[in-house]
Amino acid sequence: MENKLNLNWSAVEKALAEGTFSGYKIGVLETEKMFRNFLEEKKIPGRGVDAKIRYVANFLSRNEQLKYAREMYKKIIEQPHFEIAHEETKQVVSGYWQAMLDLQEALVALGAWQKLNMRFRYFLTQVLRKIKIIAAVLSVLILLILFFYETAIGRKFASWLGQGVHFLVFAVGPWILGAALAAFLLWLGLKMLGKRRREF
Repeated sequence: MENKLNLNWSAVEKALAEGTFSGYKIGVLETEKMFRNFLEEKKIPGRGVDAKIRYVANFLSRNEQLKYAREMYKKIIEQPHFEIAHEETKQVVSGYWQAMLDLQEALVALGAWQKLNMRFRYFLTQVLRKIKIIAAVLSVLILLILFFYETAIGRKFASWLGQGVHFLVFAVGPWILGAALAAFLLWLGLKMLGKRRREF
């Protein structure tokens, strides 16, 4: 493993050599850490490990094995009493290792233009997704405006809403602001008093 990927697996090997459930857990956590660092070093785009995996999914020969490995990792993180056996740990480590090996070979084989093309398509997909979200929000906003402006029920509701906001801002708001200011001044006074006492 170490020679093919030029990675230091000593922490993983040491943890697995313990032969205990806690050792196996540490081994999985260390392998996940190596995998994350590997993705960062290779400058794989994406927010978070899952997004990065989706970006390189076509290059992975054992997608299901990596999926299983990450499920085991998440169970260790989320379930304090989860126990993982020796054979399961070997499968997890093997899944991460194979994924890194596949990526290493793919990145070596890809030319600079192919890498740029992949990045461009990825960022284009991200931009289009954000445009869809913005368009959906604007559509909902326009429909709401039309509802409030064009319908009798909408206008009545807008009137009630306006009255409620007016009441909160001009009737209740000053009291809330005054209470907050008084609480702040009280806190500041107590803090200064405590400081003087410490000085004397």
